[in-house]
Amino acid sequence: MNAETRKQKRARLLQSPDVSVVIVGGGINGIGLYRELALQGVDVLLVEKEDYCSGASAAPSRMIHGGLRYLENGEFTLVRESLNERNRLLANAPHYVRPLPTTIPIFSRWDGVWQALLRFLRLSDKQSRRGAFVIKLGLMAYDLFTKGATSMPTHRFHRKCSTNTQWPALNKETVCSATYYDAWISYPERLAFELLADTEQLSDTGMALNYAELIRAEGDQLMIEDRTDGAQIRVKPRVVVNAAGAWIDFTNQAFSMPTQFIGGTKGSHLIINNRELYQATGGGMIYYENPEGRICILFPYFDNVLVGSTDISITNPDTAVCTAEETAYILESLKYIFPDITISHDEIVYRFSGVRPLPASDRETNGQISRDHSCRVMPASEDQPFPVYSMVGGKWTTFRSFAEQVADRVLADLDVTRQQSTHALAIGGGKDYPESDSEREHWCQQFSEKYGCSILRAEQLLMRYGTCAVALAEKYDLGNDRPLEHHTGYSYGELTYLIGSEQVVHLSDLLLRRTALAISGELNMAMVQEFNELLARQSGWSAEVAEEELSRTLSHLEKHHGLDHNTLNKRPSIRSEEHHVSSQESAYEAVVQAG
Repeated sequence: MNAETRKQKRARLLQSPDVSVVIVGGGINGIGLYRELALQGVDVLLVEKEDYCSGASAAPSRMIHGGLRYLENGEFTLVRESLNERNRLLANAPHYVRPLPTTIPIFSRWDGVWQALLRFLRLSDKQSRRGAFVIKLGLMAYDLFTKGATSMPTHRFHRKCSTNTQWPALNKETVCSATYYDAWISYPERLAFELLADTEQLSDTGMALNYAELIRAEGDQLMIEDRTDGAQIRVKPRVVVNAAGAWIDFTNQAFSMPTQFIGGTKGSHLIINNRELYQATGGGMIYYENPEGRICILFPYFDNVLVGSTDISITNPDTAVCTAEETAYILESLKYIFPDITISHDEIVYRFSGVRPLPASDRETNGQISRDHSCRVMPASEDQPFPVYSMVGGKWTTFRSFAEQVADRVLADLDVTRQQSTHALAIGGGKDYPESDSEREHWCQQFSEKYGCSILRAEQLLMRYGTCAVALAEKYDLGNDRPLEHHTGYSYGELTYLIGSEQVVHLSDLLLRRTALAISGELNMAMVQEFNELLARQSGWSAEVAEEELSRTLSHLEKHHGLDHNTLNKRPSIRSEEHHVSSQESAYEAVVQAG
């Protein structure tokens, strides 16, 4: 982001409280809309009561996909849109979004034909196993929707003997398997921050504030509270957009407009450090069903394996955590697909859970609730002199198109003409990103020579920030930068840059979203304390405030991610320059070669 601090932004807002659009909610949908509107010259304010991307947007399955399963619901338009947006993200954010070979183990040839037809006709919500015929139809449609629009290979089937050879740990009851290609995202939260940074660099009409909560509406004004110090700010919008995700109905209460737009479901995931399981994936994703037909996924992620997810109805998104029952369910699903691999609870290095902002539905099975998005508009009235748009649904893959659709409606409301499209607009470090291995090697060599760091350090920074690594290097002397004591892959200059440039308010912002230290399973107690000391110095905290922040963060890590004191104390510090290049890196080259 630019050099303007939160205090400077707040001062500017106090001087100019009249804004055309206020967006409530700093998840990926709100951030996507913020970018769309600001790039059209609209003065827009985004407020988020917690940190950016700290709700459902921080808890996706890390997939950027078309939604193969959505075909059963007849959601062809959504699948086509999702595949188009997947391809745009592969082009616009190649530093974080990469192809992912995905394999489906198949246990029968004809199962599920009748049930698939009934689900398609909306005559049944019952889940069932899918056989080779049903899967073949879905993959043919998938390929058809992206014909001529992607360089990734089309799907292929493997016979039983070939399946057993390539994935020897799979359940031997598989009769065949199928491989197709989607994509995965390494740093979803960082991509969101780069969208914010791009917006502030390309436009002077946008302002985003985290830890700024909508309290209530008073006539034609909104009362916003800065949660860092309790200061209150009045703003006067022409249009309000509710992008609060699973909290949409709660937020609409602030406008005295009770709604029942959301029927959220909780999805929990595990990060597992088990070498046998990691190798069993073959470097790609395994997309499999439980015996009852529930879809699960697993794939390599930061040298571990990400496994998920559940799909449980929930009324209060603030209570979403991965429960012991969900953990048992996920582990049992793994036992079915990889019966000879034993996983202990000690190998679970991280847990996370989020609430999908799905539309309210009377479908009997959560898996059959539409994953499409829509915009509900509550028009202006005598008591409420501005319209309120509610962004219902949506997912990471389609955030740009959803934001574009809502932005066009808001622009029409404001009588503003669109000036710029984001279809082919590179995001953050995806701009001028070196595509091939040789280009990346050349980029790192030049970076190393120019900024006086090792080639390995250049590779680290390119992986974490894409070409935005240059902005960091321009501000800090990498040649004389000092590595952290308890994680030598990070430096004091790097963290100082993140704290000063990305509105870091709390320690959890740094550990969970500005870096991937927690989800990668690297976090330990000494590291948490070292990060807290650095943040305290940069923020000017007293010893008492720093101690409170440490306690607050440790409590959050235990409650929401299963990282208790004992677990953190047992983990060693990271004292080498080795960095995480997951097996999906080689999968990218496999795509190029196969194509």
